[in-house]
Amino acid sequence: MSRRTLLVAAAAATPAALFLKPEAATAGSRPIILSDPTVRAHGPVMFIGDSTSSRLWRTMRKDIAAADIGPFRLDLQPGRSISRRVGWGTNAITSVRNARLQGFDPPAYVLAVGFPDIRRWAANRTPIVTVDGLVALIEPLLREIGADRTVAFLNLYSRKKMPTAAFNGALARLAVTWPNLSVVDWAALARQHRGWHISDGYHFTYFGARQRQKFIAQTMIDASKRSAYGRSLHP
Repeated sequence: MSRRTLLVAAAAATPAALFLKPEAATAGSRPIILSDPTVRAHGPVMFIGDSTSSRLWRTMRKDIAAADIGPFRLDLQPGRSISRRVGWGTNAITSVRNARLQGFDPPAYVLAVGFPDIRRWAANRTPIVTVDGLVALIEPLLREIGADRTVAFLNLYSRKKMPTAAFNGALARLAVTWPNLSVVDWAALARQHRGWHISDGYHFTYFGARQRQKFIAQTMIDASKRSAYGRSLHP
């Protein structure tokens, strides 16, 4: 049996509700939801991000599809918290729940969140940002996704002084206790390309955003391959 035949057969066995109609993207205070139900070589997979991943949201669905990923759902929200309630925004836990309510429950998740939390935390100065505190912030999201899902979490880098080391330390600690979690070293690449960032130190220029989007696409492919569904297609 060919890989493509196996792909189609496996997709047919997936609940029909998984395949969502493409949704219109809406900017502003509402989340930007981009989805594509097309079965491709890599998928199903969900990406949850904040403003660091949303600059080129108008082209993101096309670029992810061009990377042969699908079905997929991209949920972007400027100012998004990982697990806190922040008023007008949806946190990452809510993103997972909303996707499942709409029938999308993929075996692979890619997460690129964290800066809004550490910025608010550092600005308030109480409590002090610690690895323990960040573990407590992140772990509820991992519990919501579930230990039976493959999770890839991008670590953080900023050109300016921010508590990214504590955040990345929390991810490293969680990867020990959550075998389904892989920490993706975005920071190592971003550190080599400081010119990709605008003056705030962690958002991106147009070119930097293009490189970030390519990195996200590859991370989605890798996460899909590591998932139970992906391993059946990519032995």
